[in-house]
Amino acid sequence: MEIATTTEFQLIYPAFVMHKHWEMPDGFNNRLHALAAADAIANRIQDAGDLRNVGDDTNHLGHLRHNFLMAQRDPAIAVLAQMVAAGVREYLQLAYGYDHSGDIRMMSDTFWQRRAARENVGINAHTHIQTDIVCTYYPRVVLDADCPKTSLHRGAVRFYDPANVGKRLWPCNNPDTYVGGWYAVEPRTGSMLVFEGHVPHDSTYFEGEERMCIPVLCSLELPNSHCKAGLKEILAHQAQGGTHGL
Repeated sequence: MEIATTTEFQLIYPAFVMHKHWEMPDGFNNRLHALAAADAIANRIQDAGDLRNVGDDTNHLGHLRHNFLMAQRDPAIAVLAQMVAAGVREYLQLAYGYDHSGDIRMMSDTFWQRRAARENVGINAHTHIQTDIVCTYYPRVVLDADCPKTSLHRGAVRFYDPANVGKRLWPCNNPDTYVGGWYAVEPRTGSMLVFEGHVPHDSTYFEGEERMCIPVLCSLELPNSHCKAGLKEILAHQAQGGTHGL
């Protein structure tokens, strides 16, 4: 006896990660590295009372809120911004089939991690909840020649399930989805990682001389974007006419 059935299957709450590699000339990566290194040093936390502080001065991840893309004028930074825009648009097309023609607003910090300064310890888990898309570029990654070929030694960036479900115990034979405790990508010089800001991520310790990480936080300009205004701006705009009985 045959019994007719219907089945609907929908992937919900997806999280996508795009690893794009740019074969940029050494001159470009070296120039961008030099600019980012100077920026990272200049924006380390010096004053615990500075209202621009993000984090604190107990570790090298603490920094002043600023925008590397606007702090200096250099052709290499202009090229990086164009690379980021291209990466974000490619991500949107691959993940959502969406051709974004609007502007992309960007800001960037810089993170220079050096073994000589005992900074090659990785980055703790975090999100960028107020950011639509994160696009991180690595102009320099220097690992030891004998660095173990494991994600826990090579500075892998790990992405975690935003739903925090964790590892399923049954096998996943669906080639169109990834199910695991985390998804790891090993960045190398020229790597660009693109993902949405709400996705939890971190990076591991790496055995090597240094790594330069330039995360660019991107917000999409869309016709239906939020159009918030500050209280002072609203009151200044509304400062006309009578009190209307108040």
